[in-house]
Amino acid sequence: MPSANVQFLNVGWGDAHLIQLPSGGICLIDGGDGTFTEDQDHPLSWMNRNRVDQLEWMILTHIHEDHINGLLDVAKAKPVIKAVLPYEPFLLPPIAWTDNQGDSFAERVYHMLASYVELIQVLSEQGTAIIWRSAYGSSEDSVIWTEEGMTLTHLYPWQGDPLPAYEVLQDILSYSMESEHEEVVENLTRFFELSNHDSSVYRLHAMEEANTSVLFGGDQLEPGWERLAQRTDIRSRVWKVSHHGMEDGFNARILSWIEPEHCIIPISLQSSEVFQENWSRLRSCTNASFYITGSYTSEETDLIVNGSLPIQLGFGF
Repeated sequence: MPSANVQFLNVGWGDAHLIQLPSGGICLIDGGDGTFTEDQDHPLSWMNRNRVDQLEWMILTHIHEDHINGLLDVAKAKPVIKAVLPYEPFLLPPIAWTDNQGDSFAERVYHMLASYVELIQVLSEQGTAIIWRSAYGSSEDSVIWTEEGMTLTHLYPWQGDPLPAYEVLQDILSYSMESEHEEVVENLTRFFELSNHDSSVYRLHAMEEANTSVLFGGDQLEPGWERLAQRTDIRSRVWKVSHHGMEDGFNARILSWIEPEHCIIPISLQSSEVFQENWSRLRSCTNASFYITGSYTSEETDLIVNGSLPIQLGFGF
């Protein structure tokens, strides 16, 4: 039976997940923060090690550095056939608007948004077919790709779901007067704080195997999970835990909706220490196994047997 291999990379505090389609093509969901170090991986490093010359699909769940930066690195170095991105192109106000306010965090968010604009530009220049996430806004239009019985589906957000970060972004783009510089700075901070609420959720499943589905949660938070669970059966055997295992994206209520057997937590081992107490409490309400992506060095891998959707953690397939 054809299979789609799933690889969860150790990119430290961040997300980068690869799906090898039955045909051999690669789909990359998020790209990490772009750091190249010996103790964590990078999707471009993975592609070079495995002699992968292009991506069939590049998917960005939402705009945060630990998801977008690695994608920009890949796009600059490798051809990308198709990409699914959250927002259509926009023109940012002048960088001087943030520089004049002396707010270093707002400047950071500005450059983060500028990286997204650059990603669109780089992909457009190389001829990538860019599909805006809004195209998958209903149950009838939710399939990203399907191949030999394997299907990747966009579950959230759909048309009508709230996008609070995008609403703030529209406010940022609407300002035009010098007197409004302070509002731009404030809204840049708000965009960062709200971006997780706009995060996409995807599910990979094998049509002939009901109990092998893999749920990619991005950084979606509890209100979005509740909204999603009310309209869709989101039970999945493997869950890529959202928001690095923090309580607002990984708690007993969300576990009760997903009922996973395996929870993949994308976080560095050092950063995970402050969350271990909460995770210990969660173990009392689930039989799921917990895996921390940052616990795998360049010499280590782990395999989860999952029918025709095998899961690997660590370095390399």
